[in-house]
Amino acid sequence: MEAPILPLRLFTNRVVAVSCAVLFLIGCAMFGGIVFLPLFLQVVTGASATASGLLLLPLITGIMITSIGSGRIITHTGRYKAWPVAGMAVAAGGMVLLSLMDTGVSRLQSSFSMVVFGLGLGMVVQVLMLAVQNAVGQEDLGVATSATTFFRSMGGAFGVAVFGSVFSARLADELPRLLPPGASASAGRTTEILNSPEQIRALPGPVADAVAEALSRGTQSVFLCGAAILVAGFVLTLFLDELPLRGTVRLGPAVEGPAEGQVAPAATPAAQR
Repeated sequence: MEAPILPLRLFTNRVVAVSCAVLFLIGCAMFGGIVFLPLFLQVVTGASATASGLLLLPLITGIMITSIGSGRIITHTGRYKAWPVAGMAVAAGGMVLLSLMDTGVSRLQSSFSMVVFGLGLGMVVQVLMLAVQNAVGQEDLGVATSATTFFRSMGGAFGVAVFGSVFSARLADELPRLLPPGASASAGRTTEILNSPEQIRALPGPVADAVAEALSRGTQSVFLCGAAILVAGFVLTLFLDELPLRGTVRLGPAVEGPAEGQVAPAATPAAQR
């Protein structure tokens, strides 16, 4: 096969190239945020594993609101470029709000930050998929749609790896300085149980507080990196071309009916026989 994964000629289309690049970046930020938010909610705010999942509902709600709303408005106006541009800006603002969360964060503040982040995500992902589907020919519709999902997923894998490194580096720097005097011997054990919030809460009070503070600062660094990535994505969306939306799929001449306002020709006597 000439292109066993993706035909490279697709990326000569500016809409496809820009959309895939933006989806890669938003995948980095989206999956990075979704991975570290439950950890923050469990260790820093004391939520249970089940509750931390439920506390992500504001994020999901924000995504649903703007995904549905933008689709309905685009259907009526035929204009789509403003949505990803605004969405990347709103998502970057949401990431900045998430980076402001610390050990004293309230449920209202965390929920509001997640709603803003979700509203931004909902304006981008589905709209860019629509833009790509509108920009390619019918013969490339399937592979172009797959390309959008592929780059978003690849961005998610890349983002989780990079954000994990940022988080670990910040944690390794902050934790020894925050541990109370005489508790340095337990630092190695503490870093090993970071994935178990129950064990962290079972630590002596000063040690548990130090771990929560260090983790809070680590997630702040992660969210700030995510905000920087979304700002880069915002700049890219400015180069997105806005093409007129197709109203129908053009079929081959063999199956096309009579043009609007025309009457189909009557059958010839030979055909009737």
